[in-house]
Amino acid sequence: MATKFNSDNEKQVFDKLKKALPVIIKEKCEGYDELYGYKLNSEGLTPEEVEKYYDEKIAHCLLHKLCKAYQFEYDTIVQNLVDILKWRKEFNPLSCAYKEVHNTELQSVGVLTFDANGETNKKAVTWNLYGQLVKKKELFQDVNKFVRYRIGLMEKGLSLLDFTSEDNSYMTQVHDYKGVSMWRMDSDIKSCSKTVIAIFQKYYPELLYAKYFVNVPTVFGWVYDLIKKFVDESTRKKFVVLTDGKKLGQYLKDCPQEEYGGKDKQNNLSKQNITNVHPTAYGLYILQKQIIEDVE
Repeated sequence: MATKFNSDNEKQVFDKLKKALPVIIKEKCEGYDELYGYKLNSEGLTPEEVEKYYDEKIAHCLLHKLCKAYQFEYDTIVQNLVDILKWRKEFNPLSCAYKEVHNTELQSVGVLTFDANGETNKKAVTWNLYGQLVKKKELFQDVNKFVRYRIGLMEKGLSLLDFTSEDNSYMTQVHDYKGVSMWRMDSDIKSCSKTVIAIFQKYYPELLYAKYFVNVPTVFGWVYDLIKKFVDESTRKKFVVLTDGKKLGQYLKDCPQEEYGGKDKQNNLSKQNITNVHPTAYGLYILQKQIIEDVE
């Protein structure tokens, strides 16, 4: 996907960011240059390392996404890029996805699938089946554990994207709230939701294609009110609320199982779940380096 600009000013901002990137990473990010598993900077690499760890097209597409997310306002872009890279170094979301072992009950909540309207328009979908935890609210008492599990699912979903494709460089999210009416006043669940929403809004910009809230109960008001406080207007426009889960099939053409409007009685989420997910070459390098440092 060639980076597209609507004006000369946008291209000038993008070019300025590319040129300044090595200094930004060195002086403001302590040298950390990984975004969603990809290396943003090739400075100082040998030709062999460039071949192995750096993809210029992907790096430029990621920078372009940041420019779009912050309306090509250079200072705002730089500040948010610095914040994102510093957070990634400290929080270590790659570890959440590929290194840490999460509670098996939490893992049963998250599913990854593809929704493909033809091979050239294939979008990764993360499913969050919160109704399965309705009787296990104790899993939300440790906010950090839940957040690290949820960020890990996000990172795995990102590894399925093709950032060089306009069609396949965005994620779709499905949140199934079937059976969650008893959650109305639960402070632990609200705290987990608030934390995850804030992280996604701050550190994962320009990645959402659409977010579907399905099987929404009448008490969903507190959830939506909470979300609205932490997302901007452009993000809220991507939200679709469905009280009937079967209507989801009108939006996701490859929607599995009848419960979500699918037509194939033999198909279901478990069959479509993508479990063979691996880190990128650069992501694997970072994780291996961390293991060596931990041992030493």
